[in-house]
Amino acid sequence: MSAVLSTFDDPGYSPDRQIAQLRIPPHSIEGESSVLGGLLLDNAAWDRVGDLLVDQDFYRAEHKLIYAAVGALINASKPADVITVYEYLQNQGKADEVGGLSYLNSLAQYVPSASNIRRYAEIVRERGILRKLVSASDEIATNAFNPQGKDVATILDEAEQKIFKIGEQGSRMKEGFQSMDTLVVNLLDRVTEMAENPQDVTGVPTGFYDLDRMTSGFQAGDLIILAARPSMGKAQPLDARIRTRTGWTRMGDLAVGDALASVDGQPSIVTGVFPQGKKEVFRITFSDGRSTECCAEHLWQVQYREWDAPRVVNTAKLLAMLECKRYVNRLWIEPASGDFGHDEPVPVDPWVLGSLLGDGNLTGSGTVRFSTAAPQMLELMSTGLGEGMRMTHAGRYDWRIVREGGAHAAGVQGVQANPLRQSLQTLGLSGLASDHKFIPRLYLEAQKPVRLGVLRGLLDTDGWVEKWGTVRFSTASHQMAKDVQELVRSIGGWCSINRKQPHFTNVAGMRMAGLPAYVCCISHPEPKSLFTLDEKVARAPAQWKRTKRLTVTSIAPSRTADCQCISVSHPSKLYITDEDVVTHNTALAINIAENVALLEGLPVAVFSMEMGASQLAVRIVGSIGRIDQTHLRTGALTDEEWPRLTEAIEKLRTVSLHIDETPGLTVSELRANARRLARQCGKLGLIVVDYLQLMSVSGGMAEENRATAVGEISRGLKMLAKELQCPVIALSQLSRGVESRTDKRPMMSDLRESGAIEQDADIIMFIYRDEYYTKEACKEPGVAEVIISKQRNGPTGTVKLAFLNRITKFESLANGGSGDF
Repeated sequence: MSAVLSTFDDPGYSPDRQIAQLRIPPHSIEGESSVLGGLLLDNAAWDRVGDLLVDQDFYRAEHKLIYAAVGALINASKPADVITVYEYLQNQGKADEVGGLSYLNSLAQYVPSASNIRRYAEIVRERGILRKLVSASDEIATNAFNPQGKDVATILDEAEQKIFKIGEQGSRMKEGFQSMDTLVVNLLDRVTEMAENPQDVTGVPTGFYDLDRMTSGFQAGDLIILAARPSMGKAQPLDARIRTRTGWTRMGDLAVGDALASVDGQPSIVTGVFPQGKKEVFRITFSDGRSTECCAEHLWQVQYREWDAPRVVNTAKLLAMLECKRYVNRLWIEPASGDFGHDEPVPVDPWVLGSLLGDGNLTGSGTVRFSTAAPQMLELMSTGLGEGMRMTHAGRYDWRIVREGGAHAAGVQGVQANPLRQSLQTLGLSGLASDHKFIPRLYLEAQKPVRLGVLRGLLDTDGWVEKWGTVRFSTASHQMAKDVQELVRSIGGWCSINRKQPHFTNVAGMRMAGLPAYVCCISHPEPKSLFTLDEKVARAPAQWKRTKRLTVTSIAPSRTADCQCISVSHPSKLYITDEDVVTHNTALAINIAENVALLEGLPVAVFSMEMGASQLAVRIVGSIGRIDQTHLRTGALTDEEWPRLTEAIEKLRTVSLHIDETPGLTVSELRANARRLARQCGKLGLIVVDYLQLMSVSGGMAEENRATAVGEISRGLKMLAKELQCPVIALSQLSRGVESRTDKRPMMSDLRESGAIEQDADIIMFIYRDEYYTKEACKEPGVAEVIISKQRNGPTGTVKLAFLNRITKFESLANGGSGDF
């Protein structure tokens, strides 16, 4: 810096030299003048520059206006010379801004002809790109110096996008048309080469012989659409309840991005919603009476005393297992930890509310009464009521809860309302008789400490511990019993309800039936945590001698209903459904990716917006090592599978297979990531996008309808395939229309937002498994049909592959064989 400043102190340093050293943005006045002059002389030259330049590529403002005017006139089939351009600009009131008629005339005289105008345009375009780079670099430096709260990753991503955007715009400089004489010579060379080295596969081999024979492999620049019904079968009815972070919602009302309650408190959101149409539904019931509905293919993570780890099985398999005597009442699911709920404030302390619901008198409209003989209960109640409230003795074991200082305050006219009574009125509890009490939803759906506090208050008052350790709670209100049951289940406990009919003898000596009593039988992994009262804490066992488990007691068909499947982000893939039941929630493209990476040794990029990278790794390892997916998830591998696991991992350590699990990628982000990988690894052999409908659109397209947005995505993927010269496989959803037909083989019209996809795709393939729909009546069990409905440069038809369900793998089908595993 001192060296630069010293030059300005030099007496011999002239102003012209100072101007010459100023940092002026890159531009070429000569190039711009030559382009404009050439166009004014020869309007036909527009065809040589119109695809290369836009008005923003010019540096001088007057040149931008002149170029735009020339373009407007020529595109309107009108002559564009000095006079017509001047008149056009004059009508717009901009003639003086460009220097008038004299400047336009000087431009026309600047070049003798338009013969070299293409090169002049390239110079202007190059300078324009350099100016954009300077501008982008300045913005990047400004953001780096002044982050304004943004993290480094965000700043880096924005910088990368700016540079890549300029690169995309610069792609217009590539050659447009290619002449047929060059194309036919290249074709002849290629045909000669193939004749000398005959082979059926000219593109990237898929690893499936019949499919390669029909497609000749996937060609560079091809966009391949692979579609099937999503999440074949794992579904619940639309009216099933799903527990969210703050309450309950219907399965049919869930949307991608909704926050769900999780089994252990880790974040969990809905990452995919997949309608399944009408399906047969089964009701699965557990040992404490809770139940839920699901279809035959729905997954459950169950445990058995002889297993080292839990296993994931579907409902149909679970039903078959219950027919074996050794599994009856011995298969169980684990409850959730209960770490979920809303953070809204509650008007009454949770323990106080529970105690009032247990031993409080809520009738009347003034003071609130509470009965107890335990001094510790009085101490706990006084502490829970907080400042401004106190307890006064009302005789024997009865106490009144009143305002500190009484209902009359100095200087205040009339009687002041009891704040506790007002809060109870707000909750809908004031004035209720014992058989109409309930727990407000505000407390049932609150955070775990609030729910546990309410339960402790109830059990400290109306709960007891049997001599053998069982915890029980009795109430005359059926709704209260159901609410206590929900409380216990929501914190990871076990709770059943028994109805009893008490009797009493009246004054006349007659035996009469009293109000029914509902007794809750409660079990929890930590029994002492259910109480606050010292006496009951001492009676509760530290742990159960025999833990009550949520065993599966029955599975029975219940109805036919519209169903839906969801995928969740939680690593366990578990979510919470009806009555706090914990339940579980793309293979061909991944198999092709495996084959390209392993057999061909080519770099492969997988963009997985539905499944996490770790899940895909499990699937790929299981497929290559031929290992049961359930065994991999639970670690319960057989002796034969352990060596195959080691061998599969050794194979995968040397392949160039890369997985990006970023959700909701836009086309530009996906293209930028693919370019980076191509620079690191060399030319890519294959790109897999799972799946197309989960991609996001750029900000400018956010307001467009979904069909238009999908059109932008499919065009972007096709451009990516051509740019990187590698095939792109994009997975796509099918609409539910296929479920309503007798022949459920998919067609192109079944593609969601199919118009743009059909237009842009070079190959469209569908996967159909007859076994999924026809069950035992299937004539070819274990066989999947790959239906090629469109192939721009080849035949259409059907290829049959073996589908090995337990290892989620497709394989070439031997003649006359089946895919049973």
